Amino acid sequence: MASLHTAARRFQTLIYKENGQPFNGTIMPVDEGKIPSYDFASPRLMLRTTVEGVVKARDIILDNLNRRFIVANNGYSPYGQQFTWRLFQVLADLSWKRQASTTDTLTGLKKGQPPQDLGLIPCTVEMTGREYPEPATNLSEETRRIVTAANLQLGDQVDDAIVRRLDTALGVTYAEIR
Repeated sequence: MASLHTAARRFQTLIYKENGQPFNGTIMPVDEGKIPSYDFASPRLMLRTTVEGVVKARDIILDNLNRRFIVANNGYSPYGQQFTWRLFQVLADLSWKRQASTTDTLTGLKKGQPPQDLGLIPCTVEMTGREYPEPATNLSEETRRIVTAANLQLGDQVDDAIVRRLDTALGVTYAEIR
């Protein structure tokens, strides 16, 4: 017998996690009035699944066009026995480095080391504009906002820029780099 719950299965496609694990789901545009609006220029998409636990926040998934997305929480699903996730399309793989330091055993002081390369991180990059850090100098800095699945820290180096602000929301990391 047909029901609204089983009717949604017709629209599901096979989606893969970045590790190759397949699952069924639907990627669809977001109804702008239903979730909070953020200042991101890239299209807002949502993933809908009927099985709990197949994806979680910070997962990277691939659709049938081989586009990569970062999965973020979306909150309550108004669709009954379905689970919804917010998607951010991966627009770049940026290099990630962290400043390392060691403690000198003789003096007990910290000494600097070259930055430790932590690899490439998939992220969404968006320009946020220019900031004027000090009115006396009137020097402008370009700032970019990134959304990533990596656990960044303040002071990390991402693509030759330094992480200046950091926030975790919807289960993913939002960082401002300059």
